[in-house]
This record gives sequence, structure tokens and C-alpha cells, in this order.
Amino acid sequence: MRKTSDFLIIGSGLAGLSMAIKASEYGKVTIVTKATLNDSNTIYAQGGIAAVVDPGDNFDKHIEDTLIAGAGLCEENVVRKVVSDAPHLIKELIHWGANFDKNETGNYDLAKEGGHSEHRILHHKDNTGFEIQRALVEKINSTPNITVLEHHFAIDLITQHHTGQLVKRHHADTECYGAYVLNVKQVKWALICRNSPF
Repeated sequence: MRKTSDFLIIGSGLAGLSMAIKASEYGKVTIVTKATLNDSNTIYAQGGIAAVVDPGDNFDKHIEDTLIAGAGLCEENVVRKVVSDAPHLIKELIHWGANFDKNETGNYDLAKEGGHSEHRILHHKDNTGFEIQRALVEKINSTPNITVLEHHFAIDLITQHHTGQLVKRHHADTECYGAYVLNVKQVKWALICRNSPF
């Protein structure tokens, strides 16, 4: 069986689902997930998400805390990007329906965890990952141009190699046309592609 899609996303965790939601504004999206849409490592994240959302906090403090806790293993440019992008991405999650605990004044109930000098952890009870996954799954299910293939396992990415060209990991011109996926419940193959030479 052959299916076509503008965007193919393999995996249904936080990264895959958020990318699917964003890509759906530009075309048809297909998500391939080896289990169900609700089954990912995201649901097991308990503690919360660190972000500068309190006026008394700032990016420099969060960056410094992260670099200290990283004990020399962090790349500072990556830390700066993650910390500075976090508030915007948290707002996206909230816009998509994720709920984070609030205190009696209606402000976010920010926790302070190890390695942090400020209260900056947004959480939903003790099941933050589950709450985020719930919200994203609801958003995915209400978006008409997103198709989800549950119990499908990606076997191989389709590149120029399948047309007889030599493809090596150091080649900068490798193109991906889609993937071969296996429906593990029906033991059927599917080819998902866009602009494929096949």
C-alpha cells in the first residue's frame, strides 16, 4: 500500500506531536507510531518543566544554574537557546490545552527543584508529562489534516539509495522521500512518501 503525505513524522512523543501540530498548518501530516498515540515516554515525565516565567527570574540566572548543574558537559550555546525559547514553547503548550497548576492567587504554582536558584518549574500535580501528552493528543485528534498510523513500525527511510545511488553518512545532499513502515497488527507494508522517484 502506498500513502502520500506532505510531512511524515516518526514517533509520537512531545517532539513528534508538537511538530505535527505546527506542520499541519502547511499541509497533510502523517504520524507513524509503533504503539498508540497515548503511549510514549512523555507520559512518564513527572516533575515539571523549567522556564523563566516569573518576573523575579531571568534568562542569565537560568543559564548559569544549568551550566553549573551540567558540570562542564553542557554546550553553552545550546543551553542559551533552550532557556531563551522555553517561555514561548510553554505558551504554545498552554495554547494547545496543557494545564499547569496555579496557586490561590491564580499565578502558576512554580516549584523549585535541585540545581535551580529560583522557583521556575511549571507542573501539573505529579504527572506533568501525562498532562502534556493528553493535551497534544486531543489537539492532534481534532486536527483534520493529521493522520495517525498506530501500531506501525518504521523499517527504513527511503533515500536516493533506493534509486541505485550511493548514499553515505557524510554526504550533504541526501534526500529523504519517505519511509517503509510495517503495520504490526495486520503484518502489511506501507510506503509513505512525497515527491518520490518511485
